[in-house]
Amino acid sequence: MDTARKVIIKTTGLTKEYQVSKTEKLKVLKGIYTEIFEGEIVTIVGPSGAGKSTLLHIMGTLDKPSEGSVIFDGEDVFRLSSNDLARFRNTRIGFVFQFHHLLPEFSAIENVCLAAMIAGKSMKQAEPKAKELLTEVGLGSRLEHKPSELSGGEAQRVAIARALINSPKVILADEPTGNLDTKNSDEVMHLIFDLRKKYNQTFVIVTHNEKFAEMTDRTLKMIDGVIQV
Repeated sequence: MDTARKVIIKTTGLTKEYQVSKTEKLKVLKGIYTEIFEGEIVTIVGPSGAGKSTLLHIMGTLDKPSEGSVIFDGEDVFRLSSNDLARFRNTRIGFVFQFHHLLPEFSAIENVCLAAMIAGKSMKQAEPKAKELLTEVGLGSRLEHKPSELSGGEAQRVAIARALINSPKVILADEPTGNLDTKNSDEVMHLIFDLRKKYNQTFVIVTHNEKFAEMTDRTLKMIDGVIQV
């Protein structure tokens, strides 16, 4: 990897422990040092319980480390106030999870617009970009369809469009193909590469999909809370 490229995320000495009883702590992360570069697609792989999702959630500020720091786009994020951190998360980071988490009572375009409205835009301001993104992910004819009227692959593509609506620096994805059949999984994988090409979008993806991991720029392998080198 060319070290002259811009570092978007740098983690230093991340640890995470959970108190499982009065006398016992479970250490999930045991000192994570890594860098994510702008425009990369990086996968994080490893067995269940290795700490992959915990690392992703801390990178995305959804959880806080016990020790260590996350420098995200030049900002030491865990030094921010709660309000500033929430604002940072909403505008700089896009999230995609295994289950699409779309709101069932809203259409595809409304689900995408909601993320922009949380960031302070009106529906009228958000709609043109939401339409553009849904068209980009192959759903230009499905704008008014509700999640129950979409296939699993289509719903996940709506979730990806929603993650992109605020032009985030990084999209963090936790098993984005884990709930899809082979055809839809392949379509989502290729869509991610298309979006990187068009927007120079950075992706960090936790996956058990070995085929997907082999396609990406780098793979970080985690075992027992550490990255194997």
